[in-house]
Amino acid sequence: MTSRCDDIDRYFDGELEGDARATFEVHLVDCARCQQQLHVLMQLQVASGPEAPAAAPPISLAARRPRRWWAAAPVLAAAAAIALYLRGPGGGPELVDVPKGMSEGSASLTLTPTRGVEARLSFGPADVHRDYAVTRAAGPIQGEPIPLSELSRLEQIGELRGLAAAHALRGELAQAQAVLLRLEPSPDRDSDLAALALMQAQPEPALALADAALAVAPEHLQARWNRALALRDLGLSRAAADALEQLAAADTPAWGAEARAHAAALRREPAARERLFAEVQAAGAALIDHGDPVPEAAILGAPSLVRLYFYDAVRTAPTRARLESLLPLAERLDRLAGGNVLQDMLQKTARSEFARRGPLAERYAGLALGRGGDGPALVAAARAAGQLDIALGAMVHAGQARADLSGFTKLAESTGDPWLRMLAAQERAGAQLDAGDYAPAEATLTSAQALCGPGLGYRCARLELAHAELLALMHRLPEAAAPLEAAARRVTQDQHWGAETTSLQLRAEVARLRGAFGLARAITGETLLRLPEAEVARCRAERHARDVLAGLAIVALDVAGARRELQAAPDCQQPPSLARLFVQADLTRMSGDARDVEAVLVGLQAVRAGGLMPGEAALADHIEGRARIGGEPEAGRALLRQAIAAARELPRSDPHALKAVSFSYASLVLDAAARGDHGAALQLLAEEVGAPAPTSCALGLADDHERSYSVALGPAGPAIGALVTREAPALADEARVPEAAIAALRACPEVAVFARPPLAGRPGLLPPEIAWSYRVGHQTVKTLPKKHVPSDMRLVVADAVAPTSLGLPRLSPWTGEIDAGTRALTGPAATPTRVLQALPEAGEIEFHVHGLVDLGVSDASFLALTPEADGRHALTAGQIRGVALPARPVVILGACHAGQVAPYLHEAWSLPSAFLEAGARVVIASPAPVDDREAGPFFAAVRARIRGGASPAVAVRDERVQRGSAADWAAHVLVFE
Repeated sequence: MTSRCDDIDRYFDGELEGDARATFEVHLVDCARCQQQLHVLMQLQVASGPEAPAAAPPISLAARRPRRWWAAAPVLAAAAAIALYLRGPGGGPELVDVPKGMSEGSASLTLTPTRGVEARLSFGPADVHRDYAVTRAAGPIQGEPIPLSELSRLEQIGELRGLAAAHALRGELAQAQAVLLRLEPSPDRDSDLAALALMQAQPEPALALADAALAVAPEHLQARWNRALALRDLGLSRAAADALEQLAAADTPAWGAEARAHAAALRREPAARERLFAEVQAAGAALIDHGDPVPEAAILGAPSLVRLYFYDAVRTAPTRARLESLLPLAERLDRLAGGNVLQDMLQKTARSEFARRGPLAERYAGLALGRGGDGPALVAAARAAGQLDIALGAMVHAGQARADLSGFTKLAESTGDPWLRMLAAQERAGAQLDAGDYAPAEATLTSAQALCGPGLGYRCARLELAHAELLALMHRLPEAAAPLEAAARRVTQDQHWGAETTSLQLRAEVARLRGAFGLARAITGETLLRLPEAEVARCRAERHARDVLAGLAIVALDVAGARRELQAAPDCQQPPSLARLFVQADLTRMSGDARDVEAVLVGLQAVRAGGLMPGEAALADHIEGRARIGGEPEAGRALLRQAIAAARELPRSDPHALKAVSFSYASLVLDAAARGDHGAALQLLAEEVGAPAPTSCALGLADDHERSYSVALGPAGPAIGALVTREAPALADEARVPEAAIAALRACPEVAVFARPPLAGRPGLLPPEIAWSYRVGHQTVKTLPKKHVPSDMRLVVADAVAPTSLGLPRLSPWTGEIDAGTRALTGPAATPTRVLQALPEAGEIEFHVHGLVDLGVSDASFLALTPEADGRHALTAGQIRGVALPARPVVILGACHAGQVAPYLHEAWSLPSAFLEAGARVVIASPAPVDDREAGPFFAAVRARIRGGASPAVAVRDERVQRGSAADWAAHVLVFE
């Protein structure tokens, strides 16, 4: 039998025809040997002069494999007889040309035989499959030696996608991005930007960009590949493997083979962890039931999980002999953790009267192994018999730890075992959280984490997950990242597969809360691919995932998708979550189906019967009002007012109360808008922020999923309102104020803007020649100073030395005026601690520093100051919130992005709002970049105008207009009052 490669000469000479030619061309796409031979034959042809016969015409597989052009281009580029040159025996890189007739025209790129970048680019010549090969040395990606002459030629012929690809392959990522941003938006551009993000180790933006490309072109091969790599880099191994396997079936054979190899590798490690987890569970059950030794592999792979079972094995040992058989395991686990805690526990227990302990141990085994039993009765019996370790374990299995928290804590603390002390702390924090005591719960969890050490990974991870969950509930998302990441590392290393799923669920919740909906969807999809085997746990995990996906579908205005997820969610014989009922309430409005209202009411009845905390009860009232207001307007409005009144009585730290207030006002505003009562809608917007109802010169804005509303009130005349129902989510840069509203406001000396999240803090709502300011609420804020203490002191923070790790350019030296009343914190003195100490004394506050947006540091923007001795350099909105500013200062934040608002749907949280909560009279800031050279003079002039009697909004407007196009950046400067 002859090899397919034997046909290369006949193919080159044009002797293969029909099916034989087509079969060989498919082979040629992936055969490096034939490609090399073809290169040699072509070189010989060129050397033999113009008399030589012409090479075979380019291959066209398009007719045989109908695809979009971007899917076919890599195949064409690889297979065409005059298309591919690889490195010859001499060693230098050679040319990869594109066949005539391709969309890339006559463009070409010089490529090496292997590639050093995993991501794929949409430009055909750059997407030819080459083996992936990199060195193991540290440092940035080594670029390919593409000649500058080729870049010049690509620029000249206007092939910007090819130019961007060439820059990317050369390792010039900033240049590649700049070129891509010159192109019109398209799936190709988004996919290539995703590739650049991957090259810079930024998988989250890569995922968002690939998702954007696929939303328009679902079969885009390069975007699908890049999305799979982003999923992998985000730790979503099974979702990535699924994506790669689906891609392999549609891609070229070479790319498909690499995709399948990637997928297989991605499945191996999680499968091994899941398998070991199941083995440890089985070994733990055997240890508890029969005292069987735990296999060495289980101890090595999951020591802290084995320790979890060890405690129950001690409690279920019916005889002294069984108990003493556990001594080798105790010694082994103690060596891992340090100390002799477990050995001491065995020695103490061995002194028990087993005639009394034995029956209790057998009863305990029923609880521990899920065979049933009367937990409370066992607790009482064990206490009476003095077998306190059995009583402690029975309280956990029977769910009684919080019912007798002081007794449980006393038992745990008396052991001196850090594992049991951490368990007690977790139960105590849970009880505090149930009571709505968020700050004490956080303190309990934080202090207990100090007990963490070697060999205690599972228990430490449970504390960290509880801490992260609490911080996420309180919308302190950047702070939640550290314990969440620590817990994820622990449970991955210590092979606790079930806790891995919990950490993924929390990651998805954090992503959802900060508006990263695509990431939340991807993480939740991963949890569906790793559901636990146990029936109850599997049901709850799937229901949670389906509820989350339903909520994300509502955000995307996908009503059918939301309903599909809700219907797919199992019941699990539990009341629905408030999150699920919130989605169903939105469906009542979007679908108009009365059955949705009934589902909400039935669900709320079950939830309320189980008991709710005050904040949750207010949110439940909101959900009912939200569901009823369409069909029963009066009842719905009454419920929404009831929710607001109840939530206003609760502390600001209660996240459910915050949402009940915010979302209830949104429903009331849009209800008034739907009735055409625009005056009432504007009054409600002002009421929400604690301001009197405006009688003139005001603008109101509100969004609620598919509904967008604007209302404008000029110097005279009725309010002008516009309610829009959308079929797709609004674009980020979409204009929100109709021309008619702008026209009505032009005659106003100044406009008060009442904008609900997520519109609050958006620049460019009105033309630059109109003076306007955001009005920010204070009604529920408890941190405002009770007494106004005037101050003439001006505080200036400038010339901070930001950490070099941030890679920020040094700002020009601040040259502003310093008079007798000015205190300047500059250079080494401009640390967060010194600034926070100085703020309360100031009547005017100015910052001339770098501002950054980094969700790993702060959910809103933050100011980069000179680092403390411990390296802390960020001044965040959370820190400002805790300061009292009794002098009611004017605050100027002359920093880039200082006016950036966190992407929350229930609260306009930002540095300006934090300063206002602390007591500032007004804050002036920009959510956009600020020009370093012009910022000082601009803000100095604004401050002078305010001192001269101008209102802040007018001062900013007048200075902006005076400077005109010479200070375009100033168009984004906003005023918050």
